[in-house]
Amino acid sequence: MARSRPLFTFLLLIVSACYLVGAGCTSYSEGPGWDESRQDADLRILSLIASEDFAAVLAITDSLVLEGRDDPRLKGQRGLALGMTGKVDEATAIFEESLLEDYASCENHLNFAVMLMKVGKTGRALTEFREARRFCGEANEPMILRNLAVGQLKMGRVEAASKLVDEGLSLSSEDSYLLGLKAMLVADSKPVKAESLFVKSERAGGMNSDFLYQLGLLFLRTGRPSSAARSLTAVVEERPRDLEVNLNYAEALIRSGRLDEAGFVLVGMRRWTDDTGVTDKFARVLFRQEKYADALSLFRELPGDPETRDRIAMCLHNMGRSSEAIGIQKKVVAERPEWTVGLVNYSAILGALGELKEAEKILIRVLQLEPGNATARVNLDILRKAIEESAR
Repeated sequence: MARSRPLFTFLLLIVSACYLVGAGCTSYSEGPGWDESRQDADLRILSLIASEDFAAVLAITDSLVLEGRDDPRLKGQRGLALGMTGKVDEATAIFEESLLEDYASCENHLNFAVMLMKVGKTGRALTEFREARRFCGEANEPMILRNLAVGQLKMGRVEAASKLVDEGLSLSSEDSYLLGLKAMLVADSKPVKAESLFVKSERAGGMNSDFLYQLGLLFLRTGRPSSAARSLTAVVEERPRDLEVNLNYAEALIRSGRLDEAGFVLVGMRRWTDDTGVTDKFARVLFRQEKYADALSLFRELPGDPETRDRIAMCLHNMGRSSEAIGIQKKVVAERPEWTVGLVNYSAILGALGELKEAEKILIRVLQLEPGNATARVNLDILRKAIEESAR
């Protein structure tokens, strides 16, 4: 099974300061204290925000404040830097002060919203995005709408998010991020449409790692593991220690038959995590590679649920130790009497020990529970031939 956390946790905010979002932001090129040196400092600040060097932004803004320069734009930039460096309460106070001085500042509403969303204050962030929408101009509508949609997703309001995405696409039908968001939202119900939207998003330049990850999951869900592996490769490179991303990448490789590569990924993961899901998946890879002794060692590290004990029994059975396996598997089927996988395996162990009639009864039981079980039917035919031959 592909592992996937809720959709919104993979969405990144797609806004920053006014210089990135286009027309509609208040200009401070004129006014008290706005001279050439202040303009130069502003350009440096904007460049540092673009590179997310908020410590350097804070150093410059603090220096300007000491010089007696403290216009609303500077306050907002300083508030963003404080918030992004963990000083949320101080940042909030500064943003509120800047908005009291100039409530019509597109940039300050946006930066405040970004900071609030970053620290998990989604409800307040949505308020600021809505206020920004009043002052930022039509050119910024799609950008604000996609971030409002992200906020709604964070709050579990999928229907509201979908409406915002549709509204954004009605204004900008080729917006790469809105196309990607739309694809994510319809991925489960309309996988073919979702794939088409992802392709359009990629062509428009918006296929970031978040969208690539969702596309990879879509390919896994629709039985296209090779395509999933291609999509997830870039995501793993960007998030080398993201547990869920790496597990799904390994799953895509496994389903593609690339067991050696999957094993390499999982060995690497075991160096930085002791997650039992990694151990279980690696053990199953080793089992499929017929490295039963190695698989057995890993399965024994895991909690002893029926599925794990079934794997332990089958490792022993495939190592020629069926007499050890039988007791384990008997307890498994006693706990899970209608689990057909466990019953088929129990029958195989019984057959290896010469208990052919008992094995036959078990397979008949499997076909009663699951008439379409092809493995049970094939095994039953083989078993009955063996019973006939033994009776001669």
